[in-house]
Amino acid sequence: MSIVNRMEGLAEVLFTGAFKKSQAKMQPVVIARELVKIMHKHKRISVSQVYVPNVYRVFLHPDDWGPLASFGASFLLELSKYVYHEGRRFGYTFLTKPAIELHADAQTETYQMAIEVDFDDTIDLEWQDDEDDAPEAEDRREQTNILREEARSGANESADSSRNQQYYLEVIEGGDLGQRYLIPVGESFLGRHSQCAMSVADPEVSRRHLKLTVDAQGWMLDDLGSTNGTWVNGQRITRQAIAPGDRIQIGQTVLMLKRLPEV
Repeated sequence: MSIVNRMEGLAEVLFTGAFKKSQAKMQPVVIARELVKIMHKHKRISVSQVYVPNVYRVFLHPDDWGPLASFGASFLLELSKYVYHEGRRFGYTFLTKPAIELHADAQTETYQMAIEVDFDDTIDLEWQDDEDDAPEAEDRREQTNILREEARSGANESADSSRNQQYYLEVIEGGDLGQRYLIPVGESFLGRHSQCAMSVADPEVSRRHLKLTVDAQGWMLDDLGSTNGTWVNGQRITRQAIAPGDRIQIGQTVLMLKRLPEV
């Protein structure tokens, strides 16, 4: 495990101008190609294995991120499988099956992207691979890839809502100003830890600060015993239902629940 320990936490942000400003839309295939390039660039050679990153965070301008985020978890799963199969083709070793994350970042210019890579053997990520011999449950496919920006339902809406009914949390105050997180159905966590589905770089936020549960009834927040507490519309809470327009404060970070514009 010594080589794993040395590689844990390694991260680098790379910028690419792969997209021409004359293009009308960001093309998913270009993101896939850039991920493979980054994979090759960051391979690490040990005594008997060649390791490549298993975490890939893609940062896009919000105008570019929105259309791609609407594809949902299937898009990230497709990217994950593509990177995994390309890595296997070259004989590379992943610490886990690759996790792909898609983020909106106002500091990234339009038609450009930043990719951050990491080696992390602590993530728990599995999905069915058609080339694997070991069978896995079919319903795990939609639960495994990390999609910090995906949502499938809102208050009083079923989990199979259309894309026009997606909601997200946006940072409106704090160091992550402008960051957006689409909200997946079920449970997701917000905190300082990089493995939270919604991660913020705020030293006053606990590693796992709060839990957000989304179902057909709406959105429910649970504070997870955080040091500095969770506040909704100025009131400290331990458990609270929220609605679009509510202000959620954790540490110095303030988020607001919003609905994606209809297209």
